[in-house]
Amino acid sequence: MPATSRNPLRLLRKRHTALTGGLVVAAVAVIIGSQMLPSSAANPVAGTTYELVNAKSSLCVDVPSASRAAGAQLQQWGCTDDTWQQFKLVDQGSSQYWLQSTNSGQCVDVPSGSKTAGTRLQQWGCSAGQANQLWTLTASGTGHQLVNVNSGLCVSVKDGSTSSAAAIVQDTCTTNNRMQWTLATTGSGAGSGATPAPTTTTSSSAGNTVAADGTGTYKTVQAAIDAVGEGNKSRVTITIKPGTYREIVTVPKTKPYITLTGTGPAAKDVLIVNNHSAGAYGTSGSSTAFVNGTDFAASNLTFSNDFDESTSTSGQQAVALDVNADRAVFTNVRVLGDQDTLLINSGRTYFRGGYVEGTVDFIFGGGTAVFDSTSIYEKRSTGGPLTAAKTDAANKYGFLLYKTSITGATNNTTQFGRPWGADGQVVVRESTLSATVKTAEPWTDMSGNTWEKARFFEYRNTGAGATTNSNRPQLTATQAAEYTPAKYLAGSDSWNPVTTTATSTTTAAATTSSSATKTWSNTADGFASTDGGTTGGAAGTTVTVKTYDDLVKYSTATSPYVVKIAASVKVPTYGYEIPVTSDKTLIGVGTSGKILNGGIILKAGVHNVIVRNLTIGETEMTSDDPDDKEFDYDGIQMDTANHIWIDHNTFTKINDGMIDSRKDTTNLTVSWNRMGDHNKTFGIGWTDSATAKITIHHNWIFNSNQRNPSVDNVARAHLYNNYLQNVTSYGNNARGATKMVVENSYFEKVKDPYFAGDTTASVSQSGSVCVSCTGRQQTVGTTFKPSDYYKYTLDPAADVPSLVRTYAGPQANIGS
Repeated sequence: MPATSRNPLRLLRKRHTALTGGLVVAAVAVIIGSQMLPSSAANPVAGTTYELVNAKSSLCVDVPSASRAAGAQLQQWGCTDDTWQQFKLVDQGSSQYWLQSTNSGQCVDVPSGSKTAGTRLQQWGCSAGQANQLWTLTASGTGHQLVNVNSGLCVSVKDGSTSSAAAIVQDTCTTNNRMQWTLATTGSGAGSGATPAPTTTTSSSAGNTVAADGTGTYKTVQAAIDAVGEGNKSRVTITIKPGTYREIVTVPKTKPYITLTGTGPAAKDVLIVNNHSAGAYGTSGSSTAFVNGTDFAASNLTFSNDFDESTSTSGQQAVALDVNADRAVFTNVRVLGDQDTLLINSGRTYFRGGYVEGTVDFIFGGGTAVFDSTSIYEKRSTGGPLTAAKTDAANKYGFLLYKTSITGATNNTTQFGRPWGADGQVVVRESTLSATVKTAEPWTDMSGNTWEKARFFEYRNTGAGATTNSNRPQLTATQAAEYTPAKYLAGSDSWNPVTTTATSTTTAAATTSSSATKTWSNTADGFASTDGGTTGGAAGTTVTVKTYDDLVKYSTATSPYVVKIAASVKVPTYGYEIPVTSDKTLIGVGTSGKILNGGIILKAGVHNVIVRNLTIGETEMTSDDPDDKEFDYDGIQMDTANHIWIDHNTFTKINDGMIDSRKDTTNLTVSWNRMGDHNKTFGIGWTDSATAKITIHHNWIFNSNQRNPSVDNVARAHLYNNYLQNVTSYGNNARGATKMVVENSYFEKVKDPYFAGDTTASVSQSGSVCVSCTGRQQTVGTTFKPSDYYKYTLDPAADVPSLVRTYAGPQANIGS
């Protein structure tokens, strides 16, 4: 039964039964000698079937759409007494238990045995002795904590949400009631010993809620911080409702482990802002927010200083955020200002995703900071330096701009930075540089300090602003291994927030409510999941290959195989496309899997193929530039194939099409891929019929000319949450008899973002964002409703650039 069919009347009847009968049933269970769990609270009984009711939301753990598929991710939903919300407590010895779904027979499971807080839980086939499926129960509040034996983390509702469809995750165990669960017997009376459902809930996080409109515990952020006791040893999460908070916020040195979390749909919805400037308060004293307590974390909000530097001829510096503490983590946080926006004064700071903008030296200071997949924007039309590092000579690490996107208002004006101190240290690596970057000399001098004597480097940047010359020092591959996010942040205590969002090395209560990593289902989605689904080589043997001969042997075999590619495999015949056969999974091991100097072809009739987590390319022919017509070297070509999933790949330096989906290839999903710096990116068609069904979501297409994609004669094309950036010819182009649905995508500097290229095509659009775009944004004709064919979740369009820059392309936690 779909989740939308929940019946609230059944919930009310069932809760009444639990409240009036639970204690009596529990007493009976003791009398008859049933096995009881070691707990001081009312005790659930092994062998009994329960609903898991969250103490904060009063919603139940739920398997979406009553799925029986392994890998289905768990959510919370209004309790309905249906089998997909029922879990049997199965004794596994030593006070450890399975939570086994009545509907699917599968167990609540932590994917890949992850020990990372924020990892979303799933159902998976039960396996004896597998610790990531074993749970202990600890009395907490009016219910129990469900603690994973492998990770030591507790079952929780992500961010303490009270909304249906919120993710069920594992998180660092606290007394917060989002981690407290009532094991309530089902309405059928199948179990005995139920704990009564609570009639009211209390929550430590509810006591730390800020709302400008007065609906929270506090009206200001500072009031909530002031209420935290000094010298706290565990994390205190302060949730902030959407609104504007015009105040000065200070996190004292005596209050570590504070988390500020915005609860709005996007970071912009919670705005902490003021307008102090250096003229009245001094540069460091002008900040809107001061972070002085160690192990601070913030997520999903904005720090801003809206002082207008054009209103003054002196004292124009105006800081939005001053970080003066060690081990600070900012996830999906925006920092806005003019000159001197973000001061990293001391300690180590990690930015994951998010956005920073300013005009001059707007990332500055003597601390160490990593900006991972962050958008950095120079807002002054005449340009200026992004950074001003004052790194101490004894400190190897200053600022690392890693996989960032650097954009600005005017071409050839923006500089990476200048040395505030003689030994300033900055590396810009693997980032996408727009034409705003001053290509001839992107570093400059400051106050007698010359950039040549500072420690300024680049490494493998791409985009219109990327080039190499004598004024742009480059790291070698060997040197680059010493300048990674993990190296910058490790320090003497081996701190590593890159894979665990805000881990403290001094106490156990040290993670934020959201994770810096995501886990990924091994189950195809979109149209690849329909009409029987796409499983690749799952029915066959798993092999790991490191050579071309082995890759060809298994990927072209007649039997099913999961082929793990654990090295850079070079195709000896330049441009050759390996003819992969049916029932295959080709998957890169972490970020190590690459197919270079060649590509992949799926010929007529090939079906059930997964291509994941690979880097594919390096087949450019300079003699064929820019038309790419002479040498047909594609990344992936498909001709009348079906049930294909192309996921989390990077396509690079390919001569012809990065992806060509041809001749009615259908039941195709293309998701979370990076495709850029190219002429012909993603073409679909080469047919006169219109039978194909294709889903295209969460892809990053950048610095591209044509085919982004061109969608020719596709019966149903669903394009959502894609990020198109710097596209010169056209964006999403529906041609022939195509019916194309575009949802919540983000178009930045795109010509003709979405339109019907032929009068016979139909296009619908909803929720998308277009920034600095030109040309057609056209809807025409009648399309279709994607949710009639499969279930999917839309991310807000505003969040898409950060999401895909962070998570598109190969991921370290896939295939390993």
